[in-house]
Parts: sequence; C-alpha cells; structure tokens
Amino acid sequence: MLATALGLWALFGVIWTLIAKRLGVNLIPANRNLSLSLRRTIEAWAATWGIAGMLTVSTFDLPQLSIWMVLIVGIALLTFTRMAMSFSSAGEANGRMRAIVVGACPSARALSSTRDVTEAVDFIGFVPFTHENAQTMPHLTRLGQVADLTDTVRNNGIDIAFVSPSDDAITGEVHQAINICEELGLQTQYFPSFLDVDDMRVGMTWSASRPGLNVQSMSSYSWAAFAKRTIDIVGSAIGILVLLPVLLACAIAVKLTSPGPILYRQTRVGKSGRSFGCLKFRTMRVGAHAQQELLRATSSQDGPAFKIKNDPRITAIGGVLRKFSLDELPQLFNVLIGDMSLVGPRPPIPSEVDNYTWWQRRRISIKPGLTCVWQVYGRNRVSFKRWVEMDLYYIDNWSLWMDFKLILHTLRVVARGTGM
Repeated sequence: MLATALGLWALFGVIWTLIAKRLGVNLIPANRNLSLSLRRTIEAWAATWGIAGMLTVSTFDLPQLSIWMVLIVGIALLTFTRMAMSFSSAGEANGRMRAIVVGACPSARALSSTRDVTEAVDFIGFVPFTHENAQTMPHLTRLGQVADLTDTVRNNGIDIAFVSPSDDAITGEVHQAINICEELGLQTQYFPSFLDVDDMRVGMTWSASRPGLNVQSMSSYSWAAFAKRTIDIVGSAIGILVLLPVLLACAIAVKLTSPGPILYRQTRVGKSGRSFGCLKFRTMRVGAHAQQELLRATSSQDGPAFKIKNDPRITAIGGVLRKFSLDELPQLFNVLIGDMSLVGPRPPIPSEVDNYTWWQRRRISIKPGLTCVWQVYGRNRVSFKRWVEMDLYYIDNWSLWMDFKLILHTLRVVARGTGM
C-alpha cells in the first residue's frame, strides 16, 4: 500500500513538473501578478489531474480513491500556496537581478520603466545601438557602446540583458549584442521593434529545427467564446427549422417571378481574410453584378462599400425581400457550418477589403455575422467610417449579453422594413 501511495505521488509529481514548466507557472511571481499566477497554476493542475488521473484509474485498482477529490484538494492546496507566496518579499530587495538594456527607443524605455519590471530587476544602465538617440533613455545611465559590451557586462556584474533595438539599429550589431550576452552566460530577453503591435500573440515556432517567432492575432478564446459558438449552432439550427416555411415561400417567390437560380452565392471575406461563399436569396437580375462598377458613381454609401437606393437591377420580389432582410435568411446555413456567427460585422466583398485603410482591416479580425451594431443603429444612415467604428466598438466590447441585446433589437429593426 505504501509503495502504491509513493507511486501515485511520483506520478502526479512528475506530470505536474512537466506541465508546470511547459505553461511557465514558475515564471510568474505570485507577489507581482497573483491572478495570472493562480490561473496558470490551476490550468497546470487541471492538465496534471486529467493525465495522471487517467493513468491512475487505468493502472491502479484503488476503489477508495476519489479522482474528483484529488482535483479539489489539489486546487485548494496550490491556491493556498500561491496566495501565501503573494505576501512574500523574496526577490524584491537584495535578491533582484542586475539588468542592462541594450537599445535606445520608446520600446526600450517602456520596458525598463514599467513598475512590474523594475520591482523584479535592478536596472544598472543602458547601451544604445549605433544611430540610436541616447536621449530616449533619460531615466537610465549610459554605460558605453555595443563594441564595449563585454567589459560593460563584466564590470557591472550584470545578470540579465534586455535587448530592444529600434528600427534604426543595424542588424549585425543586434546579432553581435545577443552573441556577446550568450557567450557571457547572461539571461537574454529580446524585444524586437516589429513586435510592438496591438492585439497580437507571439510564440515560438520551429521549421527544420530552426527557431522562429509565430505572430498572429490574439484569440481570446474562452468559455464565453465557446458559448458564443454553441449559441450560433443551436440558434441557427432552430432558426432554420422555425423559419422553414418562410424559406420555402421566399424560394418559390424568387423562382416564379424571375429567371435564374433561387440562391445567389457571393464570395465574401470572413475572419482573418479567409474567403467563403455567402448565401442569399437572389434579389437581382442575372448578370447584375457585372454592372456594379458602372453604377459606382451613384452609390449612396461613401467609402469602399456599395449601396444604391432604388437599385434598377433589383427584381420586384427582390425589393420586398431586401426591405425585410429576408434575402439574408440562407446565411443561417453559413452560421451553422461556421463561416459566420449570428452576431458580428457584416461580411464584406474582396474588392471592398482591398480598399480598406490599415485601421479598417481590423473589422475582419473576427467572424462576420448576420447582424451587428451597424444593422441595428446605423443601417443606411451613417457614413462608412462610422460603420467601421461601430464594428470596432463591438469587437472591443464584445460580450454574450451584447449579442443577446443586438439579436433582440435586430428583430425590431427588421420588422420596420428599413433594408434596401
């Protein structure tokens, strides 16, 4: 029995060590960021519990062992330990590492003056790269130049180097500085200027055993995001079933009133610029899309978007479908398969995206939707700039409650028949 207990302790201990190291649990001091430290700790323990628990159940015959109790007790003990560590002053005074900044730019100044960093390390000074303005770092003492970096590090007893070059830094000098720090056995952290971007996540990647950086838009995937996708699936499925008579009636009306297909499949731009076929009931004559550029001058919508009041290409039944947004009902199938969401910025066509400015492109950073803030509060009454601002407001302030309210308001707006 003792041997079994020791085996279980060893199993959980080894797996915990590997997972905690992988998630960087010990790299986040509890006394500086308790919430993040607790979150990483609980994530690591949940993974440990799942893997070790599965091995325990399948390997050991211990009917008296409750795996769920192990989960709860483990979380309680680890949480208590982390909270106790948050009151510790270890590493804040004499134990702080002596640091140097290599580089002189706004990014270097920011990382060496942030409270969280200055509480963890003791900045001795900085060394600028050639062509950089040393006046950018008024809060630190200049310790020389890159050519003298070896002597500077040795003379000042440096433990860690923060390498943060500006766009003016010479690539060869940056490599030289990193190589010197490596040869001297320094812990080196590299902050290149091209990573000074918002809403991006950076991680390590490897190709043919060569390390690199993987840079991508941050995905704030969480239980709320999982719930949003679940609501999309359930909501679109229910919507298709409930509105099936309406879908059939619209399909028959389109088929009987004008020659051509019932559905119109148009290429639209989805999340992260990926194209997909957006479904609509056909509301225009066949070949109408080819005439769009000829009618561009008469568009009532400024910017790259295209809208015409009393568009001559629209069929009689198409006008009715557009007025009450019935032409967009087939997009419930796009939502069901995952190309779209119930709520999100309306999907643009590729030619519109090609004319976006840099800040407008962020509206395609999330999955497009059937309705959004513009559909409810802007519709055809606002400029394209204001339209995009409404979409960005949704992206920056998204919540499940906001989605729920927008869906309810959309039903009210659709009933008014303000579409075109």
